[in-house]
Amino acid sequence: MPTACSSPCSTTCTETGSAGHRSGVTSASEPLVVPTTVFALAPGGGNPCPVVLDADALSDDEMQSIAASHRLETGYVVRPNRPDADVRLRYFVPNHEMEMCVHATIAALTVLRARGVVVEDAVAVETAIGLVDVTVSNPGSASPTIRVEQRRPELTPVDLDPAEVAWLLGLGSGSIDRDLPIEAVSTARSKLMVPLHDHRDLDAADPRYEGLWAMCDRVGTTGVYAFTTRSRGTAAADARQFPVRAGYPEDPATGVAACALGAYLSMHTPSEARGDGHRSFRIEQGHAMGRPSVLVARTLVEDGLVSRTWIEGSATEGF
Repeated sequence: MPTACSSPCSTTCTETGSAGHRSGVTSASEPLVVPTTVFALAPGGGNPCPVVLDADALSDDEMQSIAASHRLETGYVVRPNRPDADVRLRYFVPNHEMEMCVHATIAALTVLRARGVVVEDAVAVETAIGLVDVTVSNPGSASPTIRVEQRRPELTPVDLDPAEVAWLLGLGSGSIDRDLPIEAVSTARSKLMVPLHDHRDLDAADPRYEGLWAMCDRVGTTGVYAFTTRSRGTAAADARQFPVRAGYPEDPATGVAACALGAYLSMHTPSEARGDGHRSFRIEQGHAMGRPSVLVARTLVEDGLVSRTWIEGSATEGF
């Protein structure tokens, strides 16, 4: 089995390709698992993420087993299938493979840049949802800011009783913010946006998981993203994510969910204040888990609709 390692990987890179991916790579006999932490707001915060390098020789079962052994979402670096991709990534949670994982993408690109495997500041990443554009700012930093583009959002109304949703979250019906809709939103994987009255309600959530997952199944989402715009500080929103049957009940920072929330907030801002142009939302997550995290969701609004979405943050090596 692969072993965890935070030192440079034992690959030999001989020549830089035009797209920024090193050619002439000789894999180690066993791939290395590099521990990282993504989106940390403070020491002890962020989402831990193992990154497995040179993972082509691993079977699907082995990839899932590694994720299960860490009890974490795990990213795997494999050779691209597409000629227009610089890097190909696969993502597993303990219970299954996922099509897209933003924090594992940021983690993997941070690790690959640190080892000189990827050297360009614009990278095309092949994923199960297609080609994803990734850009790097402050590239000289040991922990550069990495921006991952997602898809044009799909916002879908859902027919759910707010009182039932609150009960499944372990809350009273008064905890739901009735000024905003409960809505399914996807910029990669669909999440159920549940607006709560304030951060105290958010912290108090104690879900009835089987019922919560069944509700997500009914409306076609992969998790609940409970949030409040009445945050504990200056963030645009505080949030918590409860994924469906992932192998853990909650994670401290969720890029695909925060990106969807950015699109949701862009569309549900009062129309007189919306306007076209770029918008940015600082979203905090993980406080209830003792792992405070910060994600920045960005959107471009054109003709009154969100046309592009991004999520950005940084990673460091080590848990």
